[in-house]
Amino acid sequence: MFHKQLIFLFLITIQLYNSQQPASIWYDTENGLPQNSVKDITKDQYGFIWISTENGLVRYDGNNFVSYNHLNFKNNRFTTFFGNAKKDTIYNATAYDENTALISKRNVGILTHKSGCLQRVLRESKSHLIFSKNGIPEQFEATDFFIYFDKNNYYHLLHDGTIQYKDQKITTLKHLHKNYISNTFCIDQTIFIISKSLKKIIKISPTRITYLNAPEIFFKNDIKVYWSQINNQSFIIQNHTLYKIRYEGNTFSTKKIADYDLNKNSLSAIYHDEVNNKLYLGTLSDGLNVIKFNNFHVANKSDKSYENIFYSILPFEDDKVITSLGDVYNEHGLVKQYHFNTTSKFFLLYDHQKNILVQSDSGLLRFLKKSNYSEKENIPFKNEASYAWRLRNYFIVTFYKPTLKSILTFYRNSDFKTPFLQFSIPNIVTTIHEYDHDKWLVGTRDALYSIEAPSFVPKKISVNALHVREITKTKDGNLWITTQGNGFFLYKNKELIKMPEDKNGYLLFSHTILEDKKGFLWISTNNGLFQVLKNNLLKYSQDRKTFPGYYRYSKEDGFNTNEFNGGCSPSASVLQNGNFVFPSIKGLVFFDPEKIRSYYPKNFFLERVIFYDPKSSVKGQNINLENNFYKAAIWVDVPYYANRANLVIEAKLKGSKNEKWERVNNDGKYCISNLEPGQYQLIVRVLASPKGKYMYKTININVKHLFYQILIFKFFIILFISVFTLKLIKLRIKRQILKKKELEEIIEIRTRKLSKTVSKLEYTKEQLRKESVQQKKLLETISHDIITPIKFLSITAKKLYETDEHDRYIQKKHFESFYKSSVEFYNFVKTLKEYAEIYNISEKNETYNVYEVVEAKKTLFEVAAKEQNTHIVSNIKNPTYSKINQNVVAVIIHNLIDNAIKNTTNGVIEISTIEDDTIFFLEVRDTGKGMSKEQMTYYEKLQDNIENEKLVLQKYSLGLHLILQLLMMINGKIEFKNNKPSGTIVSIQIKKQKHD
Repeated sequence: MFHKQLIFLFLITIQLYNSQQPASIWYDTENGLPQNSVKDITKDQYGFIWISTENGLVRYDGNNFVSYNHLNFKNNRFTTFFGNAKKDTIYNATAYDENTALISKRNVGILTHKSGCLQRVLRESKSHLIFSKNGIPEQFEATDFFIYFDKNNYYHLLHDGTIQYKDQKITTLKHLHKNYISNTFCIDQTIFIISKSLKKIIKISPTRITYLNAPEIFFKNDIKVYWSQINNQSFIIQNHTLYKIRYEGNTFSTKKIADYDLNKNSLSAIYHDEVNNKLYLGTLSDGLNVIKFNNFHVANKSDKSYENIFYSILPFEDDKVITSLGDVYNEHGLVKQYHFNTTSKFFLLYDHQKNILVQSDSGLLRFLKKSNYSEKENIPFKNEASYAWRLRNYFIVTFYKPTLKSILTFYRNSDFKTPFLQFSIPNIVTTIHEYDHDKWLVGTRDALYSIEAPSFVPKKISVNALHVREITKTKDGNLWITTQGNGFFLYKNKELIKMPEDKNGYLLFSHTILEDKKGFLWISTNNGLFQVLKNNLLKYSQDRKTFPGYYRYSKEDGFNTNEFNGGCSPSASVLQNGNFVFPSIKGLVFFDPEKIRSYYPKNFFLERVIFYDPKSSVKGQNINLENNFYKAAIWVDVPYYANRANLVIEAKLKGSKNEKWERVNNDGKYCISNLEPGQYQLIVRVLASPKGKYMYKTININVKHLFYQILIFKFFIILFISVFTLKLIKLRIKRQILKKKELEEIIEIRTRKLSKTVSKLEYTKEQLRKESVQQKKLLETISHDIITPIKFLSITAKKLYETDEHDRYIQKKHFESFYKSSVEFYNFVKTLKEYAEIYNISEKNETYNVYEVVEAKKTLFEVAAKEQNTHIVSNIKNPTYSKINQNVVAVIIHNLIDNAIKNTTNGVIEISTIEDDTIFFLEVRDTGKGMSKEQMTYYEKLQDNIENEKLVLQKYSLGLHLILQLLMMINGKIEFKNNKPSGTIVSIQIKKQKHD
């Protein structure tokens, strides 16, 4: 708020009246007005003050001025308000009637459509001066006037005294002053003209003229009448004093409003706001003067500031207080002095006989009531009495020691001779209160203690350091503790409950508490006087949530200072007439709590919005903000004409990240920035009563989305991303499945290969094991069986050596034996060599022609066969292909033919094969001497248990043993049959592998 210093210049002198003390504030172009010439003042039905100037119209809410001077008017020189504020139609015409402004719904617009009533007024204005306000200093001696109340009630007041009602003459008044219009005023729809010559007030009604008596002041020559039709207010100014005219039952009276020493040519507009107890005065050159009337009264001793610092006071008589110096004050100032020669201003008290006790150098001084406090007596103590209190029937004196300890001494009467109780407190005592029988609370500079009988041992209550100022007991029995720097507390159920602070922390330094009849507590502090409903504090003590709602009174309400005094006893007084008195550093503050009003707003509005970008807009209860808006300022317009510090405005932006109640500054400006796109609700509440009730209003805020920020776009984006992600997942899964299948196939193939390899390795391992076993067995057999032929050869050679060279027969016999043994040994070694080579041949799976193998073997053995006169016949077709190991098959055929030749003489050996998908069948049929049954049994048994049987090479042929070993390697079997009439049939059956 823009404030101008209080002006008590030669132009303005505001004096006391009706026990009210006013405060005056000026506004001009430096602090709110667009121009210093104020033409008129009124108030609309919403509570806003409107000011007409020569540079636009101005709306005032008690704090802010909103100027309307940028409308499309031909000029901004506005004149007088007219119309009907209750019907929300206030008009104001610009100079020369070029435009007419309509004030409606708290806003100003150019009136384009004029109603019939307004047309009538404007038409009359061409020949008559519209009379809607009196007090304009110009003289209108030869001017006719037109007064319009409504379409059925209007008058013409002609300059010659002729009165017309609705264009019909009522009468022509005689003996009127030529400028009688300056003494004319209206109340409601009745016209009154003051006739100073007749000393009557002429009442004009549609049907008759009446002459009424009035107080003498109406007929004084030096009075000036002011009337405003729009405000329905009439005033008289006499000797710089402003009176308000009252009319009831044909009786006039006046009420003194203020003394106002102002040149009559400057005053141009008057509006008295009785609701808010303010007076608005408009001038032609000095701007607007707002006068606030207060019900606080400050009494001072003199014009010397140091003499106006007050501490302890006692109620005195009905409407006065007395200080420790013996000075008596009422609300107007010092009324009497008793000159108490005390040494302390910080305490005084009454005894049972209403004598007054104050401090002296040696103890206490008692000023006697029976002598009208002119006589005194001294009450000595051994030590200086620092403080004294009276609690019910006890008198308590405290003595300080150098160690900062206090000795509390209790007396049953005021003679202070014999104390009945005394104990020590470990700090300087500041206050004491008896809250029950023999139970006291004692406050010191660092703690709060309780003392109870019978032990009377101080028990510390406060946990933290606490500088106690005073303890007050209210009517409900609750104890309240005020402190220096820690706020104030409720002591209940042996619990110390801290009360919440005010928004500025002024209550931290609280002095004393008084309770009025309405249940309000009044708390003096170092920065203002606070009023709070006691029930609100008690409710807070229960739920710790309900804010009490403090109301603060300050210099703006009529004090000379905001700093009250405490730390004394008593720190405030309640007078017999009901007034409260608080000491301050600039006077004693008197007031009747029943007459002090706390002001709360009746309504508020959310209409004015300032945008910091060109595209944002407001429409009704909706604010539309651009996506990238910088900032928007929303004004909470509250018509409130009291101390703005008591205006509680809170706002919450519903839907935002920080959705909580925030305090709005007293200027009502709430700023919004950095909002994400979306829908929000701005909820504003204003405290409307001391009981904590709020008024609420809501405005919708829409921050636009960019196309990619709208919900449907986000939905489709999310849908697209979801579908795309799903497709990717499906594709990925499909690929993974395919890869899995491929891997499974690869693994399967590799597993198969590995299985085959393992099988082959196992087979090979087994074959190698068997071969190793057979080789071991063969080696053992060979080692065993080769000894005999070698031994025989050795013996034969020895015998041959020892035989006489002349004994031819014996030599021949030994040579024959040696020859046969050598041939046998040769065959044995030859067979052994072929057997050894078989194991060095690796397995092959190549296709070959069996016919060619047999033919090769046939050719190999034909010479031997001829010597035996044996014929070899091959019945194998050419070609006959096979994949069975060629080397193995060749060795088997070789050994079978060899065995057949050895055992066949003058016979035939036939070789044949049969082959299908699973079996390779080889048969060798000879006509030799054949095999014995014993041999067949041996070989069959050996075939079934070849690994465990010992080979008997010396008895049977090594070739068949070799064949059995090879058949085991290639999964084959051998069968023996007798060939009829002679010979042997050897059948070989070999199972084919898958790759054969």
